[in-house]
Amino acid sequence: MHNAEYLRLVRTPEDRQEHYARVVDRYYELVTEVCREVWSDSFHLAWFAEGQGLREAQRTLQHWLADQGGFTAGDSLLDVGCGIGGPAAAIARHTGARVTGVNICGHQVEVARSMHRRSEVGRRLRFVEADAMALPFARAEFDGVFSIEALCYAPDKRHAYAQIARVLRPGGGFVGADWFCADGLSPADHARWVEPMCQGFAIPHVLPFGELEEHLEAAGFEVESVSRYDDHGDIAPNWQGRGPQPDRAVGGEPPAWAADGFESLLAGSMPALREGIEQGKVVMGCWVARRRSTHGGRA
Repeated sequence: MHNAEYLRLVRTPEDRQEHYARVVDRYYELVTEVCREVWSDSFHLAWFAEGQGLREAQRTLQHWLADQGGFTAGDSLLDVGCGIGGPAAAIARHTGARVTGVNICGHQVEVARSMHRRSEVGRRLRFVEADAMALPFARAEFDGVFSIEALCYAPDKRHAYAQIARVLRPGGGFVGADWFCADGLSPADHARWVEPMCQGFAIPHVLPFGELEEHLEAAGFEVESVSRYDDHGDIAPNWQGRGPQPDRAVGGEPPAWAADGFESLLAGSMPALREGIEQGKVVMGCWVARRRSTHGGRA
């Protein structure tokens, strides 16, 4: 996909939803290298304890999810929307589990494989190019599933959750963190505070946070908790000196996104997210759930 087509498709929710696979793939093809320099190997936000830096805070979130999921050594885990494998590697180290990461972006899958091919933890990692809307795995193949700020890219969240339920064993933990909008937004508030963020990050749409539990339950999960990032710590440090800058170069060359109008869209994405959160219109939320057994109770 050329940048001109990307810029046309990313401008409306309808086009982002209809063409999500190509749009998301192109977005991460363009931004992966600069995001890696800015955000490390884990492309997600975090909550911070006093004195924590970004990477330590990211590890705190990753380890919290793994602990809440009850993941242990020998488990087979699935990371839905694995990026370039940073969280998968961190959770594999923390738990001793084996982790399969799936990603719709083939470029990031290749980066993840290259990064971890010779690492010690790499023996317990594999990375697969796949779509969360059609997971290529057998029923009940995994002991646990996690997803960090990735399922917002699914065009049909309930269907994606149902796909995860299908490949997770009964009683297995499904934990995650994601981006949502506030409940009850007017069309004007949504257009002002949420749509600019979705355009900037190539997100089809986000769920109202209050609907998360209902969607998970409908997909086959028993929900143990939902919470916001700021229930766990300070989120303000996420905005301190981060986000791609218009003049930023990678390896001495202009970044791939610094062309054809994409630069201004990307440069405005992090401020749009920050402003939406500060105004209470965008929510960073997380959940802990378990796959229900076929008879409706926990296995």
